[in-house]
Amino acid sequence: MKVAVIGAGSAQFLWELADLCALHDVGPYEIALCDTHPVRLSTVEAFARRVIDIMGTPTTVSATGDRRVALADANAVVVSVGVGMQDSIRPDFEIPARYGLRQTVADTCGIGAVIRILRTAPVMARIASDVVAANPDAWLLNVTNPMAMICMALDRMVPAARTVGLCHSTWITAAEIAGHLGVPSDELTFDGSGVNHQVFISRLEHQGRDLYPEFRRMADDPEHPIFDTVRGDLMRRFGLYVTESSKHNSEYVPWYLPHDSEVKRYGLEPNPYWERRSGNAEWFAMATDFANGRSDLPIADMLPSGEYAPQIIRSLVTGEERSIYVNVPNRDGAGARWIDELPEWGVVEVPATCDAGGVNPRRAGPVPPQCAAINRRYLDVCDLAVRAVVDGSREHVFHAAYLDANASATMTLDAIHAMVDELLDAHQAAGRLPESLHR
Repeated sequence: MKVAVIGAGSAQFLWELADLCALHDVGPYEIALCDTHPVRLSTVEAFARRVIDIMGTPTTVSATGDRRVALADANAVVVSVGVGMQDSIRPDFEIPARYGLRQTVADTCGIGAVIRILRTAPVMARIASDVVAANPDAWLLNVTNPMAMICMALDRMVPAARTVGLCHSTWITAAEIAGHLGVPSDELTFDGSGVNHQVFISRLEHQGRDLYPEFRRMADDPEHPIFDTVRGDLMRRFGLYVTESSKHNSEYVPWYLPHDSEVKRYGLEPNPYWERRSGNAEWFAMATDFANGRSDLPIADMLPSGEYAPQIIRSLVTGEERSIYVNVPNRDGAGARWIDELPEWGVVEVPATCDAGGVNPRRAGPVPPQCAAINRRYLDVCDLAVRAVVDGSREHVFHAAYLDANASATMTLDAIHAMVDELLDAHQAAGRLPESLHR
């Protein structure tokens, strides 16, 4: 087994890398680390070697700035990239803020995500093409945002790639629910389906007992912590609890961020992602201390990470079946959809099993019509943003922005157009915009 990690120096990837270095049950294997930033690459290489030394896993590590070298003979490829890094995120917040648009994270669906996919999709398509050239049977395990848009773009631009989008949002939400209900998280049975960061949890059970009535009572109780949350409010009105944080969810719908009263009620004061990402310097210092032995490595806190890529790799080698959630095109290969209520051209997040044969999505029952309607608006924005890249259509960038729930509830069409023009000009000047989208 050879695992290639493209974008290994990502700040978000440290815990998952530790997990990938601790696969005791897969026999001898290789991890090929690749990053375009030499200092970050050498740091994560040293970090990986330290984890391996502590854990005693039969693992060899290599590090290179040439992804084709890393991809040679790889069976699984984990991709975590940030095109433009910190500098590219700042204008995605600062420019919309000048137009009165509030954003909290801007990495999944919304104006920030629409602009991000324009610079990220071409890079991801080149990576996916290289994966297919190196080994057409390799699994491309994407952990890069905007998740749904990237997986949709790769489905259209490099359909031969065996792309699976992996996000921890669903299992983290299930663990949070278990905590509210006082149930051990490994004993909670749940199902959900929808789109990335907007999966609607349809079943909550413990030892055969339906826990949803109790959970809904919590959301109805003004004294309970989930009462004054966006997700609690959405569940009261639409019937099901949704994955990802309330700050994230406030961006995907039109009812919260445009209104001062709701921002105050739900604690949604914009928390610019680029400000949080400025903590990357602290992360890099911490990673460096771990790597060179100046700090004790908190292995007990790191492992298992819970992330899906290490679980998939274990299953590919051992054949042991595991249950996960994946982002895949809404087609099952036999003419049916994983989610009937959503379009087949979309990318959906659904349950799956992984084993020696790979990743196998499955249906999780119908999505209620009111929830599917929310998912469809999300997917329509994703579709237009991806079409902008695939078709080289600057006009589709504006179309996606016009239809964005948060922007359209906050701004006039003229203001949205002017904002998008300014964003595109900023990224064009920085060399981050595909030439086909230049003014």
